[in-house]
Amino acid sequence: MKDASIDALIDGLATDLKPVRPQRLLRGGLWVAAGWIAGGAALLWLFGMRHDLSAGLAMAPLPMLAFWLIAALGMAAAWSALRMGLPSVGRDYSGWRWAGLAALALPLSAIFIGFGDAHDAMESMRPELGMRCTIDGLIAGIGVGAALFAWLKGGAPTSPARAGWVIGIAAGSAGATAVGLHCSSNDMIHIAMWHGLAIPLWGVAGRVLLAPLLRW
Repeated sequence: MKDASIDALIDGLATDLKPVRPQRLLRGGLWVAAGWIAGGAALLWLFGMRHDLSAGLAMAPLPMLAFWLIAALGMAAAWSALRMGLPSVGRDYSGWRWAGLAALALPLSAIFIGFGDAHDAMESMRPELGMRCTIDGLIAGIGVGAALFAWLKGGAPTSPARAGWVIGIAAGSAGATAVGLHCSSNDMIHIAMWHGLAIPLWGVAGRVLLAPLLRW
């Protein structure tokens, strides 16, 4: 092929190209933080804060432990999702899984507690006492889910399926932390089941609904 033909080919390929704004982790992180704060603030504004927090007291130990474990999972998943939006080869996006393993302490603890008092466990598992917390968590996670979806839609995720899972886990965790600041229950079974249920539900939604939209 002659040099003139090569130059013409390159010019033809580059004719429709336009510069794009580079992805910056700081900007994406600010989007996620804004979505997290907005979801939590909206929930607390509509339904109020836990009685102990609103009275200026510290949260009870068990819900506080659950809150920070879930928050750690959400931050780890959000960080992995943000890094998925950057062009690269050979990046490791599995850090959130370690936080997920740590967060498994919540359902495992709830199971052992349930073995000790089956009657209280059954009461805590009644949908009319907990489904509202799950719904609130799903709604409160929309801000983080939207921020991460917008970030990855403009990025370069090499595995849309994995990206969908991680977006959902981050969004569900954000929603669950918001519910943790609102719901006054100190019952570990209630927290692990009804607060934590928002995480797998959001994860499935991210995989089924969002992942196909992230394909190139």
